Amino acid sequence: MNRKRLLFLLIFLVGFGAHAQKGFVRGKIIDTETGEGLIGATVSMQGTSTGTAADWEGNYSLTLDPGTYTLVFQFVTYKTITIQGVEVKEGEVTLVDVDMSPADTELQEVVITGKVLKDSDVGLLTVQKKSASLVDGISSQTFRRAGDSDLSSAIKKVTGVSVQGGRYVYVRGLGDRYTRTTLNSMSIPGLDPERNDVQIDIFPTSILENVVVYKTFTPDLSGDFTGGTVDVQTKSFPEERKTTISFSMGYNPSMHFNKDFLSYEAGKTDWLGFDDGTRDLPFDRNTEIPNVVLKDPVVESLTRSLNPRMAAQPTTSFMNSSFSIDHGNQISTDKSTFGYGIILKYQNNYEYYDNLDFGRYQLDPLDNSSTEMIPIVGRVGALGNNDVLWSGLISGAYKRGKHEFAISLLQIQNGIRGASNLTNFDREETGQEINEQILTYTQRSISNGILSGKHNFDHFRINWSNAYTRARIYDPDFRITKMAVIELSGGDYIYSINGGQGGNVGRFWRDLNETNENFKLDITVPLGESGNNKIKVGGSALLKWREFTTDNYNLNRTNSSDPIPALDPDFLLRDDQVWTPDSGKGTYISGNYEAANNYDAKSSVLGSYAMADLKISKLRAIFGARIEISNMFYTGENNFGTVIYDNEKTLDETDVLPSANLVYSLTENMNLRASYGKTLARPSFKEKSIAQVLDPITGLFYNGNIDLEETHIDNYDLRWENFFGRGEMVSVSVYYKQFDKHIELTRFESEPRQVQPRNIAGSFVYGAEVEFRKNFVNGFSVGANASFTKSEVDITKVYVGNRTEYEARLDQAREGETVDKVRPMAGQAPFLVNTYVNYSDKTGDTNFNLSYNVQGSNLSVVGGQNLQPDVYILPFHSLKFTAYRNLGAEKKSRITFQVDNILNSKKEEVYKNYNAEDRTYSLYEPGRTFKIGYSYTF
Repeated sequence: MNRKRLLFLLIFLVGFGAHAQKGFVRGKIIDTETGEGLIGATVSMQGTSTGTAADWEGNYSLTLDPGTYTLVFQFVTYKTITIQGVEVKEGEVTLVDVDMSPADTELQEVVITGKVLKDSDVGLLTVQKKSASLVDGISSQTFRRAGDSDLSSAIKKVTGVSVQGGRYVYVRGLGDRYTRTTLNSMSIPGLDPERNDVQIDIFPTSILENVVVYKTFTPDLSGDFTGGTVDVQTKSFPEERKTTISFSMGYNPSMHFNKDFLSYEAGKTDWLGFDDGTRDLPFDRNTEIPNVVLKDPVVESLTRSLNPRMAAQPTTSFMNSSFSIDHGNQISTDKSTFGYGIILKYQNNYEYYDNLDFGRYQLDPLDNSSTEMIPIVGRVGALGNNDVLWSGLISGAYKRGKHEFAISLLQIQNGIRGASNLTNFDREETGQEINEQILTYTQRSISNGILSGKHNFDHFRINWSNAYTRARIYDPDFRITKMAVIELSGGDYIYSINGGQGGNVGRFWRDLNETNENFKLDITVPLGESGNNKIKVGGSALLKWREFTTDNYNLNRTNSSDPIPALDPDFLLRDDQVWTPDSGKGTYISGNYEAANNYDAKSSVLGSYAMADLKISKLRAIFGARIEISNMFYTGENNFGTVIYDNEKTLDETDVLPSANLVYSLTENMNLRASYGKTLARPSFKEKSIAQVLDPITGLFYNGNIDLEETHIDNYDLRWENFFGRGEMVSVSVYYKQFDKHIELTRFESEPRQVQPRNIAGSFVYGAEVEFRKNFVNGFSVGANASFTKSEVDITKVYVGNRTEYEARLDQAREGETVDKVRPMAGQAPFLVNTYVNYSDKTGDTNFNLSYNVQGSNLSVVGGQNLQPDVYILPFHSLKFTAYRNLGAEKKSRITFQVDNILNSKKEEVYKNYNAEDRTYSLYEPGRTFKIGYSYTF
C-alpha cells in the first residue's frame, strides 16, 4: 500500500471515529393543517444556535454530542414546541416526531417533557384525518401487536374489509374486479387466471409499512375501483442503522408431526418455492399424439415420458417455521441523505385436513312439495399441503436539496405442493364409490421494480413513478386419478378407470404469465402563500401483456373394463403396465393441443386528470375529473376453429370520471365528509374472449364472453370522524353505490357445469360503517369497527339461457315458497366486526393483544336454476391472542407467543333452501395453532 492510500485510509478512520462519537436526533415535523411535512421548520438546542431545518418533506436530522437536551421547534406563525429531556446516545438515533399547528392569541408555545417516539398508528391516523379522500388503513405497529404474518390475516382488521378464500380482498363486500390492489400506488398483476384481483396472501407483513384503503375516488387515483383501492406500502429505510434477525415455530396438534400427512415425491427445489423442471411437460405441446389403434410407437414413448408417480403417499409433517433478516440504515451529510433497506423472509408451513367434506345437492325434480335437498355427489377424505413462501425487498433512496430519488426491488416466490385422497360417492350418474387421488403443485411469483422521483421547485412540485412487474402462476403436472371401487360377490374389491363407472385419469399443465408496465406523473401547484390551496394535474399509462396456456391429457387403458388389482394409482404407469405396440395392452396417453384453452391478450389504459384542492375557512373542496382511454386486444380461437381472433381489438372506450370530495372541519380534530365519484370496472382478458377452458379440478367449463361491456358505478359517501386524542378516534360512515351493467358469473341453464360472465342491470349496494379506538392511562387500549352492508341484484334482468333467473327460481320453487325478485350479490357479507383489546406497559417492553374477527353469512355460489340451491359461507369466528416481551439490559431481544383460532372455529360453506336443513358444500377444520418466536435487534 503506497503512502497516499495509507494517508487516505488514516484520515477516513479518524474521521469515521470522530463521527461515531456523535449521536443523532431525527424525525418529521408535520403541519396539522395539511397533514404534510412542514418545509423549513427549524429544530435547535435551546439557548444555542446549533440546529437544522426540515427539508421539503418535513424530515430533519440533527447531529449532537451524547447528552440530554431541550429542543425547540419553530416556524413563522406556528406555535413553538419545546421538548425537554431528549436523550442522545453515542452512535445512536433518537426519534422525535412533532406536530405543529398555527399559533393563536391564547397559546403560543407547547412544552413537552420526555422522549417522543414514532408511532405508526398515530401517523396513519394523521393521514386519515388530512386525506383528500375517505381512507382507512392498518400500520406495521398493528401487524406486530396482533402477530399477523401475512397480509391476508392482517388486512381483515381494516373497517369494512374481508378476505375470501384466504387470499382475496373484499372492500365493503365488493371483490374481484371491484377492489383494486396496488403496490406503492402502482398497478401489479393478479395471479389467478380465473379472477381480476391480486392474491394478497403472498405479501408477508415483514416487508410492509402500512396498508391504506381508499374508499372514495379522487381524480389522481385510477378509475377502475368501486369497493376501494388497497395500496400495499412496503418499507423504505429506517432513521437509524438497525439489523433484526427473527425466527419462529408454529405447532398445530391436528396438522403437525402427523404420520398420515399426504404428499408425494418432491422436486429438488420445492423447498425454494419453485419447481426444478421435473414437472414440466416432457414433450413439445404441439406434438400430435396418434390414436392408439394405429399402434404407433410414439404413443409408448410419450406415455413413458410422464412422471410415473400418481398416488398420494403418507409421510410425517413438520411444524411451521419461518426466518427473516431485516437490515437498514440512513446516512446523512450537510447536503444529502442516503438510506437503504434489505428484508429477506422465508417460511415453510404444513397444512393437513383429515376430515374434508365436499357435497353437491339438488332439489327433488319430481316432487316440489319436498323441501329436503337430495345428495348427488359427496367427497370426504384427507388433504396435505406444504406451502413455501420467501420474499426479498431491497429499497434505497437518495435525497439532496429539493430532489429525491428512490428505488425498490421486490421478489416474492411461493410454491404449494398438495396431495389428497378422497372417497367420492356419485349418486347422480353411476351410483359408484370412487377413490380420487390428486397431486398438485402451484408456483406463484411476482418480480417488481419501482423507480420514483420527487422534485420540489419554487412554484410547483413533481412526483413520478415507473413500475415494471412480471407475475406468473404455474400449475405443472396436476395429476388426477379417479378409480371406481367395485365389490365382488365374495367380498373382495377390484378397481376400474372406466369412464362409464365414474373413473378417469388426467394430467394437466396450466401457465399464466403477465407483464405490467405502469407510469405515473403528478404535478402539484400551490396557490397563495399559505399553500393550503392547490391544483394538481397528471397522467398515467398502464400496459399489460398476458399469455395463458392450458394442456390437458388423459390416461386410458386399452380395455378400460379390465380390473385393476389394487387401489394404487402408481400401478397405471408401472413399466409392465404401459401400452406397447407389440402387446397392444396397457396404459396410454391421449389428447392433443386445444387452441380454445389458450389465448394471448394485451391492453392499455391511458389516463389524465385535473383536480383542485381549495380551502375556504373550514370547508375543503377537492374536485375534478379523470379521463381514461382503454383498449384491449385478444388472440385466440374457439373449440372448432370456426372463429379466430388475431390481435383483434375487443375493447375501445373513453371514459370521463368526475368526482367531488367535501371536508368540513367542525373542529380542529373533527371532520364531516361528503363525496361523489364515478368509477368503472373493466372485464378481464379471459372474460372478454372466446376462450373455452375446462378446469379439471373443479370440473367447471369456463366460457368467455366477447360481448361483455364495462360496468359503470355511481358512488356516494358520507362520514363523520373525530380524532380526539393521540391514536384515538371515532367515525361513522354511510354509503350507496349504483351499478350499471354489473358483471357476474352465471351458469348455463342447460348445463350447470358451464359458466360465463354476463352484464346485469339493476344492482346496488348500500351500508354503514363505525369505528372506535380508545387508549387508557393504565396501558390498555381498545378498538372496534363494524360494517353493515346490503346489496341487491334484480334477478328479473339476469338471464340464464333464454329466461331470467327469476323465472328459473319460480320453476324450481317448493310449495309455499315465496320467490323474491332480488337477491344479494355473491360475496357480499351483511356485516363485518373487528375488535381488539391491547395492553402495553409504560416502557413498551411487554404487550398483550386479543383480537376477534367475524363476518356474516354471505352468498358464495349462486343457484336458482337446474334444481341447484344457493351456497352460503358461514361465519368464521377468529379469536387470536399475541404477547411479546423485550428482554436484556438493552431490550434487544424479543420473545413472542401466539395462539390462533382459539375458538377452534370451522371454515364451512353450506347449501341453503326454503324449509330445508343446511347441507355441507365444503368443510375445513383448521384447528388451533400455537406459535413462538424470537428476534434480536442490533
